Amino acid sequence: MTGDDKNISGGGAKRGAGTSAAYAVPALTKAVEVLELLADEPVGLTATDISARLDRSMGELYRLIVAMQRLGLLSRDERDERYSLSLKLFEMSHRHPPTARLVQSALPVLEALARQSEQSAHLAALAGDMLVILAQAESPRAMHYAVRVGASFPVLETSSGIVIIAHSEQRVQDHYLAHLPKDERDAMRQRFADARRLGYECRDSSAVTGVVNISRPVFNHAGVPHAAVTVPYLGQTRSRVDIDGTLPMVIATADELSHTLGWIRPAATDAGTGTDARGRADAGDGEKPKRTRTK
Repeated sequence: MTGDDKNISGGGAKRGAGTSAAYAVPALTKAVEVLELLADEPVGLTATDISARLDRSMGELYRLIVAMQRLGLLSRDERDERYSLSLKLFEMSHRHPPTARLVQSALPVLEALARQSEQSAHLAALAGDMLVILAQAESPRAMHYAVRVGASFPVLETSSGIVIIAHSEQRVQDHYLAHLPKDERDAMRQRFADARRLGYECRDSSAVTGVVNISRPVFNHAGVPHAAVTVPYLGQTRSRVDIDGTLPMVIATADELSHTLGWIRPAATDAGTGTDARGRADAGDGEKPKRTRTK
């Protein structure tokens, strides 16, 4: 037991509304503060940043942060020494009602999308620098391509990750761009801009030859991208629904899930951009679906 655990005081209780000083556990209070702070920081923070944001000294927090990393609660990016919430916490959150509700809501609509498009479909979300598959429905066809639930991929190698980041704040985009070689950043910025303008991405897969990824973000009540719906389209000789027919199905499915999270489609969009005044995507309003091919 650490000194903080033994020394019960009201230090941490001052930050926690409604917390009784008589039952305060400072070390636990600080750990919760760190988790709550990083929950709102998708690109993570350095230990120095965490200390400054929480108005606590490094002496108070450093060993705690290291311990939380050792326990698997935090992950550390060795490139810039930023800490973020770990995949372990992400997996634990799946048992939490809001996330579970999203997954439960996603399953029937993904299954409907798979039946209508005759393609597999999945829901994915960010977990640090990785993209994790939360739910999926398989194509009814005997031959099809599907991604396993629980599988994780580097964010920028997926269309799901691209559309989520493209609709995120600039600082989030900058974080991911910073890890790319300089000669690749301009191309990725343009890819973000295209996905944000259109509200989706329709692009040949960089990982699987012959597959075209069709992705649309799922927004929460505040218009922030929470996840993405993707169909990895695999064309077949007897396919009855082509890519152009599948795209509006993907958009409708993602928007249905967004509505379950309280999102309301913007009523007015900027002329010619397909986005609202804040630049948030509003795909499908007056712009013909476009497909981007990987060169």
